[in-house]
Amino acid sequence: MYLKKNILTRRKFFNFILGFACVFSSKLSFAEKQIGSPFRDRFQSYRQTFRIEPDPEEAKRIVRNIIKGREIREDLIYLKAPDIAENGNTVPISFSVNCSMEEQDYPKIVHILVLDNPFPEIARFYFTPESGEASVAIRIRMRTSSNIIAIAEMSDGTVGATKSFVDVTIGACS
Repeated sequence: MYLKKNILTRRKFFNFILGFACVFSSKLSFAEKQIGSPFRDRFQSYRQTFRIEPDPEEAKRIVRNIIKGREIREDLIYLKAPDIAENGNTVPISFSVNCSMEEQDYPKIVHILVLDNPFPEIARFYFTPESGEASVAIRIRMRTSSNIIAIAEMSDGTVGATKSFVDVTIGACS
């Protein structure tokens, strides 16, 4: 007579725990994506269908929401952008944060905003001390001539911001 015993082995136990952790974390991330950012997701369903005009007041509100009344450090972040961009589809920019990238001296988030774009927040970059260096070079889209603002939120709660005006001859983001 063959009897199959229901024995809980270490492998079955760890598979169960791993499966539970995966399901739980996926539900949390799904719920987080549903909530979204009130500024970034403004008219998300209309993005492909309708033309959206920039809202300067919303852009200022986004900047105020990031800074949250904190004093701005001027020497914290360096932004490099061209004075004139011939094509607004690919505007090369780069930034670097003046920090040591150690335990309490690293940027948590760096925001890149173009104030005259329909969706002002272009990108968010997240850093940790393991990142090694807080610098990025990217290409962005610009609708028209505008200020590019880079805001660094540091791990100690301070904020640094800088801006650079770029004159765009042929715009994008229409």
